Amino acid sequence: MTEPLWLCAFLLIMLFVVNTWLIWRVLSPLRRLARQAERLTLGDFSALELSCGGISEIDALRRSMMAMVGHVRRSHEQSHLYASVLTNGQEAERTRIARDLHDETVQLFIAIAQETDLTRSLVEKHPTKAIEMLKTIRTQATEAVDNLRHLIADLRPPALEELGLTAALKMLAENPSHATINVEVEGVERRLKEKYELALFRCAQEAVNNAQHHSAASEILVKVTYQPHQILLTVGDNGMGFSVPADFNCLASNGHYGLLGIHERVQSLNGTLQMSSRQNTGTQLKIAMPCVEEDQPANTVHDPVCNAIIKPHQAYASVQYEGRSFYFCCPVCQGAFQKDPSLYVLSAEQLVIVE
Repeated sequence: MTEPLWLCAFLLIMLFVVNTWLIWRVLSPLRRLARQAERLTLGDFSALELSCGGISEIDALRRSMMAMVGHVRRSHEQSHLYASVLTNGQEAERTRIARDLHDETVQLFIAIAQETDLTRSLVEKHPTKAIEMLKTIRTQATEAVDNLRHLIADLRPPALEELGLTAALKMLAENPSHATINVEVEGVERRLKEKYELALFRCAQEAVNNAQHHSAASEILVKVTYQPHQILLTVGDNGMGFSVPADFNCLASNGHYGLLGIHERVQSLNGTLQMSSRQNTGTQLKIAMPCVEEDQPANTVHDPVCNAIIKPHQAYASVQYEGRSFYFCCPVCQGAFQKDPSLYVLSAEQLVIVE
């Protein structure tokens, strides 16, 4: 056999050997890995536990995929656990509200109705007694209104919508508590969009609640810092502290559902959360939220209701009506405008914008 033929035969043998090696060490393990991944998509989380064989890179890829599955599975379990606790908490809150309404407010209204009927029968024959009963009815009506106001404030503080974040936090600090709650404000206070103010308030509320009921703190400091491009909310206490997990995803498994809720709120608005805690020293939560301000007028404008001149960054809120923005100095003016905008649009058009 001539030399070229030997060379061709050698090349064919080498090609056969290489192809065989590729099929045995690469293609077949990859096919096994693909089948395991397919089982994974059907919910078999143990599909990647068996080695596929082949070259070391394929097994390294399998281990990496298995680690990713572990993270996803743990996150999935934490989400289910948190959702279950959240649902139970919502049901418990609904039960509490229903019980409060039934045991207090509804009973008061029933008593008011009964005493009103009795008073009506006494008006002519016993006017003095009827007057005394009317005073009692008025007291009961006032008590019922106070109960409803407290209930509404628990659900959503009116001060948050009308006066803003810092005012709502100061009212939170005035609630009866075993701890002394101080609120500090740094920077130029300004209104934020509703969802940001609500998120920051709920985070502060949950942090204060945790410090009171779980940390046994006697002093709590809530600090709001208004910076040009972000808002910082810091809540610190002098309580017993706890061991902060390295991964926020472990909060649910450790029973820190309130902290997990804070983390979820902050993350949903592109904010950041930092937690530090030491045993018998206290805990500090620091939240940084991007500065998303309520729309403000570029130049000085007039409030269409009271005609007050509003300077930049002083507008309480704005309302869109017929493609135009109207700005207000307070919630009273905003409410009057929203009740019947047509009463104020013409007068606003006649005003000249002050530069």
